[in-house]
Amino acid sequence: MGETTDYLVLTLAAPMASFGAVAVGERRPSWNRPSKSQVLGLVAGALGIERTEESRQLALASSLGFAVRIDEPGTLAVDYHTTQVPPARRNRRFSTRADELAVGNTDLKTILSRREFRTGALNTVALWRTAEGAPPILDIEFALRTPIFVPFAGRKSHPLMLPMRPGIVAATSILAAFDAYDRSEPPAVSDLKAQRHMAWGRSAQREIYVDADAVPRSDVDRLEERRDMPESRTKWRFGLRTEALLKAPSQDGSKGGTP
Repeated sequence: MGETTDYLVLTLAAPMASFGAVAVGERRPSWNRPSKSQVLGLVAGALGIERTEESRQLALASSLGFAVRIDEPGTLAVDYHTTQVPPARRNRRFSTRADELAVGNTDLKTILSRREFRTGALNTVALWRTAEGAPPILDIEFALRTPIFVPFAGRKSHPLMLPMRPGIVAATSILAAFDAYDRSEPPAVSDLKAQRHMAWGRSAQREIYVDADAVPRSDVDRLEERRDMPESRTKWRFGLRTEALLKAPSQDGSKGGTP
């Protein structure tokens, strides 16, 4: 038996979800799975950490490992948005949306955008401490059960459709942590997931993506670069992170994914 790690595993499922990718111009694309910055933001909100608290935000980002299993990627959809906003001017700040609209129609500009989202997305997320900056895993689990700010799936208009059901699992690998979490799942939830999986005609294998530095290269199928590592929440700035897609378990049942 190898050394065990305490993983905090949770469900992230929503009828509509936005997993924002790099946005250029009027198009706001979405990944097929949650980003690390999105899940860290959800954790921060549950803990009551505001975006202006840069040091606490960065402490979470630098001291938590991240993995996500795509149980059901959902279906890609697009919204066409029009938004009226006042032009930016030096020394002019607006505290609320009402303040923005109060400038009058003659001073409002219209911004057009196409925003992607996914319908029926189901994902399982694992977090673990990699340094001392983050709160204890037990505290994060409690916060997710009793969040201070309401959790949502990328946008405030996208509520969750299943309880997050956070749980701490001591396991020797990420795959083992996901398996243990699945075994503790209420029958009603596991049946729902199985029915949705069959209804969409997905293959049995579910992809697992993880911080690349958390797994040996021999367990990795491919590497991807994602710009989802928080650098500044107030300035909405994110750095690159290397993410690894784990190899599927072999026919003899052996599995990779040991952090």
